[in-house]
Amino acid sequence: MTMTNSTLKKLAAMALTLGLVTGCASTDQIKKMQADIADLKDNTSAAMSAARDAKLTADTADRKASAAMNAANAAQASADECAEKCDRIMQKSMAK
Repeated sequence: MTMTNSTLKKLAAMALTLGLVTGCASTDQIKKMQADIADLKDNTSAAMSAARDAKLTADTADRKASAAMNAANAAQASADECAEKCDRIMQKSMAK
């Protein structure tokens, strides 16, 4: 029975050592995963910030394009009006 207790103690010590080693490895893995998650959060925050900046830039470009289109339409309307006046003047001078 003494031999059985001794063997049991050795097995318990080995199991405890194995459990500690496995537990440490798991703790290291958990720490690495936590670090990876923190990196992913940082990268996600940076990506969201870049997306917001890109949207702001796109919105600004859209407003400028709309303003340019309005100016072009106004210029075209003015040119059309001028062309009509010129045609009327030309027709009046040809009629005389």
